[in-house]
Amino acid sequence: MNTPKPITLIQLISEQTMQNLLPILRFRPSHVVHFGTGRTATRSNDIVRAASKCGATFQLEQVRLSEMPSIAETSRAVTKAINSAHNQGHIPMVNFTGGTKLMSIGAYSAAANCSPPAISFYVDTDDERFIDGGTAEGLSRLLEGDYSFTQLHDCLDVAAIAAAHGQYDVSKGLDWKRFLPLAQHLLGNHDQEQATFEALFGKNGLFPHGATPKSPEHWLEFIDRPFNLPADVARHAEALGLLRLTPDNSCRLPDQTRAQLTELAKARMNKETVPEYDQKRIEATKACEFTATFLTGGWWEVAVAHAADSTGFFRDLRWSATVGPVAQGGLEEDILAVDGVQMVVISCKRGGNKSRLLPHLEEFNARARRIGGNFTRRILALYLTPNGSAVNALHRRADQLDISILTPDRLNNPLAFARKNK
Repeated sequence: MNTPKPITLIQLISEQTMQNLLPILRFRPSHVVHFGTGRTATRSNDIVRAASKCGATFQLEQVRLSEMPSIAETSRAVTKAINSAHNQGHIPMVNFTGGTKLMSIGAYSAAANCSPPAISFYVDTDDERFIDGGTAEGLSRLLEGDYSFTQLHDCLDVAAIAAAHGQYDVSKGLDWKRFLPLAQHLLGNHDQEQATFEALFGKNGLFPHGATPKSPEHWLEFIDRPFNLPADVARHAEALGLLRLTPDNSCRLPDQTRAQLTELAKARMNKETVPEYDQKRIEATKACEFTATFLTGGWWEVAVAHAADSTGFFRDLRWSATVGPVAQGGLEEDILAVDGVQMVVISCKRGGNKSRLLPHLEEFNARARRIGGNFTRRILALYLTPNGSAVNALHRRADQLDISILTPDRLNNPLAFARKNK
């Protein structure tokens, strides 16, 4: 039985990395040559980290070209890599998808004109398939006739795609399913949802206008203050540990971290140094903060996560995952998932007339692209739609940014979560 020849995969590096990661995962080369510039060189390391998360290992060779490589410069460099692969008894494969347009032309020219010619291909991320460059025979055999990305689905998750874009730390998120009964109750009873919001963030609520405490001592001031919620909401919330119910059916914030809050508050009052104070403060205030945010809109994230999961479109759906090291200011994302080989980022907002949705669109667009690149699909899930001209401006800007808007009336329609080309 003949042992398959090892593959040398030759790639052009640009800011977009999925077009480089996907061939590595499909062909499993033993040697990878990356041609980049000073501006794009770090992306090569991102690709390697992402491939490693998917179990792909290889010998990496990084070749630095000039800042604006010409067709001739790229062609000479790629030809040299092709000849080196032949000399080592490898199958050279040229991925001419990345880099600049001139680099792509130069790489294709090298594959077509070297002796013998090399296999070349293009990575079509829109239609999720490899396209044969036609410079040499052999691609169909290596792909076993399957040019699609389907075989890559099992190994690609949220963490791998994020790593390919320089985000190496992505948490698993929280278990949204345990909160689903309360979320569905609030979704189906708008009057109770509104009453809950007013009880916490309303003008006369526990935290007027959403002004939650920032320090341990301020949280201690609120931990035993009573507030009233609709009976069914309070019952669900108590069962989840989100609050305490007193015999008179009034509510209190959870107090399982009372001792930690007291200790930190005392240290601050005495001006004592507390090692790892920020981390301890986060842990001590987390339960109370979660109650406040969940009951005033976080429940909508769970409702959307359930609806998205029910479509069957998504893999590795994560709710409330943190992207980036927490100690370095990692940001919590509402919903992350994978559809095919595409990252999907869903931002959930309670909305309403006074919400700052237009500025949020810009921020959301930038954050989503940092996590999954320009290929990222972005959805803004909006519970309360603003009125009048505000909603028209919101939809107009969302269309310009290619962000889909999801509202409760479309929540149970699977097509609301589908790719636009489906």
